[in-house]
Amino acid sequence: MIKPINYLLVGFPYSGKTTLAQSLLKLGNFAHINIDQLKCDRGYTDVGDDDVPDKVWDEIFVEADSLLEKYLKQGLSVANEYAWITKDWRDRARNIASKAGHETKIIYIKLPVEVIMARWRANAKSKERFHWPEKEMQNILRDFEEPTKDENFIVYDQNISAAEWIQQNISTHR
Repeated sequence: MIKPINYLLVGFPYSGKTTLAQSLLKLGNFAHINIDQLKCDRGYTDVGDDDVPDKVWDEIFVEADSLLEKYLKQGLSVANEYAWITKDWRDRARNIASKAGHETKIIYIKLPVEVIMARWRANAKSKERFHWPEKEMQNILRDFEEPTKDENFIVYDQNISAAEWIQQNISTHR
């Protein structure tokens, strides 16, 4: 049996993390953790992260950590969207997986800021998904830490189909 892996999906909002996660779920041996969904599940559907109380964020991260352990123990790899802004956040998720005896790999969904901002502006009109308030979006762009070489990452190439990219990259890591 192939040991499950914690895949941290790292990239700016509107980069395609959730879209990639949905493609990974189609493999059948994946679970998905989405911090935005955990926030919405607590009733914070139309507010930015700054409007969520710290106590609630603590609860969200405890739940996300618990889900990560649970899914890995169930033999599922995890498309994990809850640790994407800073290396410290990624290290937290990496440590949870490591304590459970599992490896973490980062999938970096790297897009130019211009593309991200164009998607953000388009979403402001379409409201297809949660829309980040401008101040928070600027903070994310400022605070985001790109993965470093020591973080064991692969770059998601959106120039090919998700299915093709997964076949070329994920099948070799499972």
